[in-house]
Amino acid sequence: MIGLPNISLSDIIVFTTGFHFGSLAGAATGILTWMVYGAINPFGFSFPIWMATMAGEAIFGFVGGILGRSALEEPEGESCDLDYNLEMALWGFLLTLIYDLLTNIVYAITFGMPILLALATGWMAPPWFGPLHEGSNAILFFLGVGPLSKAINGIKGEKYVGVLKS
Repeated sequence: MIGLPNISLSDIIVFTTGFHFGSLAGAATGILTWMVYGAINPFGFSFPIWMATMAGEAIFGFVGGILGRSALEEPEGESCDLDYNLEMALWGFLLTLIYDLLTNIVYAITFGMPILLALATGWMAPPWFGPLHEGSNAILFFLGVGPLSKAINGIKGEKYVGVLKS
């Protein structure tokens, strides 16, 4: 989705991988995703930023694994209810905020920029990359985690949201 800066499907995929296959699988997926993309990033390569993006993406998968492990049995057909979707949107927003803070701080350090300036330009200067990233992930997590979970559970033959088996 290169034409839509800071809007990405990888975060929800990494999170959902962790949710269904555990924190280690989710974190590894996040690291591998950025290991490949970061090495061929059309916006350029910077080793410290590459490392920060791999660590930040791993957080999505790791937390997804923790949440999946703690998921309770869901009643049939309830994985896409409003409360569940709002919870997933909140997780998407919070994890993206952490990712953006981490990568903006590393960017500032890497290029000798004041950290507050890097944070301010990421959130308050057009095109508002921070709010765009956090808001789009909140929407993607709201709309996507439930259907992705149902699809994965269908393939796995499970009736649970998390990693518990029926």
